[in-house]
Amino acid sequence: MAATLSSDLAALVASFSVYRLIHRYADRPSPSLARLTAVIKATSTFHSSIMTIIAIYFLRRCRAQWAGTGSLGPVGKLNESPGVNWHGWSYPDDSTNPLLQTRSPLGNAITAIECGYLLQDTISLLREARLRLDLVQPDSNPTMGLLLEYADKTLLVHHVGIALALLVLQYYTHQDRERGVYIIVQFLLMNGSTPFLNLRWWLRTYHPSSTVLCLGSDLVFIAAFYMARVWLIWWIIRGYGRSHGYDSVWEVFFRKMRLPCEVGTGALWIANTAWWALLVKSVFKRLPKELASVRKAMHVD
Repeated sequence: MAATLSSDLAALVASFSVYRLIHRYADRPSPSLARLTAVIKATSTFHSSIMTIIAIYFLRRCRAQWAGTGSLGPVGKLNESPGVNWHGWSYPDDSTNPLLQTRSPLGNAITAIECGYLLQDTISLLREARLRLDLVQPDSNPTMGLLLEYADKTLLVHHVGIALALLVLQYYTHQDRERGVYIIVQFLLMNGSTPFLNLRWWLRTYHPSSTVLCLGSDLVFIAAFYMARVWLIWWIIRGYGRSHGYDSVWEVFFRKMRLPCEVGTGALWIANTAWWALLVKSVFKRLPKELASVRKAMHVD
């Protein structure tokens, strides 16, 4: 346990410290909102790209061991838990399911690195809000409530919520009680859409006249967001169901998942689907205007 504590804590502290030093550099020689925002976006792109690659490597390496290939077979009466969920259906028995029970120091380290990054980036988002406030009220002594008015609230809620969940996971890890690390790392594949989000921001901020590139980045981000944050949840549920011999995602979700998992996964899917729908709506709302601008530019040329 001591070795696990030291290695996971070292990964969390190292992640927090490295990104903190990078973001602190953005305040030199003098604080700059534009520079800090650019550094936040750049480190976000770097971190999300690296974490996606590491997560894919980890999942592929552990797939044969943790997927329980051929070891569980179709669900039968002996594979059902004596408990029932709120629908009155019995749970699958996960006491020997390698998908949930197998532990991994590498998987724990990956979650610790993600936690350290989110904690540090939360500080930087509040610092960014303070610099925005200084442009309006240079000599103010802001409260947290005032800072939040100038912060990216959606991103802050996202960071704080996931960081707290990962901190709870670290607590269980240090007690040798963590479970489902393979599935948690699967959820970290959501990082895969972030580079496309930041590319879209960079093009629309620094090259707004490049209509074709901006429009292309919008469409690519729509596809990336859907795959990494909407379809991914369905894929994870399907993987869990198949470990028990189920093929229907809906049957697994509505009949075989425990209530906390069902509520948490359902809420995440609804939120991500809603954000994706709003994204699609905003892009296609301005699509006619941008297409007209492209046609006009081609006609002029």
